[in-house]
Amino acid sequence: MSRLCYGYTIRDGRLEVQETEAENIRKIFKNYLAGNALIKSADLAGLKKNSSSVKRILTNKKYLGNEIYPKIIDGESFEKAGQMLKKRAVAMGRVWEKKEEIIKVPCKFRYKKEETLPIDPFERASHKYNLIEVIDDE
Repeated sequence: MSRLCYGYTIRDGRLEVQETEAENIRKIFKNYLAGNALIKSADLAGLKKNSSSVKRILTNKKYLGNEIYPKIIDGESFEKAGQMLKKRAVAMGRVWEKKEEIIKVPCKFRYKKEETLPIDPFERASHKYNLIEVIDDE
């Protein structure tokens, strides 16, 4: 069973906007776009929310409206809020670029010329392992 998004309610089997909550959502967007922090935006709207809850509201595409959810927020505000979230995350050093590292795995091996083997089994195993040499493909 899934939960309804904040701002919506079910009446007569249909999803409808719960106007008081929808107004809080609009205030959160307005406050955030005015330059306030996530938690401060919710506080100014009269809500006690943590930053992840506010971020979830600011990034929830359902508030733009679709075939199921009625529209609460306009597309321009939604886009601007998303851009501000990214800009602030970069400014605070919270975005890391994933560096693609290419690892070359050797595929061809050969044994070096074998000398006399040690008597101790552990030394013998270590010696055998050290006889393996990688053949470069390049």
